Amino acid sequence: MLLFFGMARVIGVFSGKGGVGKTTTTVNLGATLSYEFNQNVTVVDTNTSSSCLALHLGLHFSPLTINSALKGESDVEDIIEIHGSNMKVIPASLRLSDSFIDHSRLPQIIEQISKISDIILLDTAPSIGAETIWSLKCCDEAIIVTNPDLPSVIEALKMIKLSREYDVHVLGVVVNKYSKNNSLSLSEIYKICNVPIISLIPEDKNVPKSISAKIPITHYKPFSKSSIAFKKLAADLINAEYKQDLFSAIRSKLGF
Repeated sequence: MLLFFGMARVIGVFSGKGGVGKTTTTVNLGATLSYEFNQNVTVVDTNTSSSCLALHLGLHFSPLTINSALKGESDVEDIIEIHGSNMKVIPASLRLSDSFIDHSRLPQIIEQISKISDIILLDTAPSIGAETIWSLKCCDEAIIVTNPDLPSVIEALKMIKLSREYDVHVLGVVVNKYSKNNSLSLSEIYKICNVPIISLIPEDKNVPKSISAKIPITHYKPFSKSSIAFKKLAADLINAEYKQDLFSAIRSKLGF
C-alpha cells in the first residue's frame, strides 16, 4: 500500500537480480524523457547498499547524496544534481560506511521531490530486502528489467509478485540484452511472468562503452538500435509517439 500520493508519477525500476541492466534502463529513460520529450524528470538512486547510478553519470564525487538526506543531515533541494540531458539526479553514496542505512525517511524525500517533478524514476536495489520494500512503498508503478535467461526471469517474477503485494501497478517487463540466441524465447518469458513485455532492448556492444564514458547510450550513440528502443519505451510511458526522420532511420539501420 502506498504511504502517500505525490503530485508526480513515481515509477520504480526493479530487477530482483544484479547485472541485468536496471540502472542502464533507468538512466536512459530519464535522459530521454527529459531531453527528447521535455518532461520534468528526477532520477533517484534508492540502492544504497550497491549503488552505481552516480558511476553511470559521472556524479560519483557528489558531496551530498540521498544517504545524507535519509539520515536527516541534508535538505532534498541541496542534493539534486542537474545532468546534461536536463534530468534531475539524486545519487547515492559509494562509501562502504554509508551502505546500510535506515530508509524510513524515503517516502518523505520522494514526497518532497514530487512537488518539483512530473516523473520520478527510482533506481532500486537488485534484491528483495528492506531497500526494495521502502522503494515499493513510494511507487505508483513498476517496470521490471530482466535478461532472457531463466535465473533473471525467475527473479523478475519474484519482483512482479512482490510489487503486487504492495499494490504497485506493474507496467510490464523490459527484456534487456535481447538477441536471436536467447536461452529463453519471448513466449517463454511471457508465460513465466504473465505481464506484458513492453520493450526489447537489443544486445549492444556500445552500451558498456557508454557506461565507461559515463554518458547514457541515448546520447553516446543516439541512433544505435538500443538507443531507439529506449526512446520508444520512453515515448510509450507518456503515451507519446517517437518519430524518426529519414536521416535518423538510416543511421539507426547502420548502427550509428
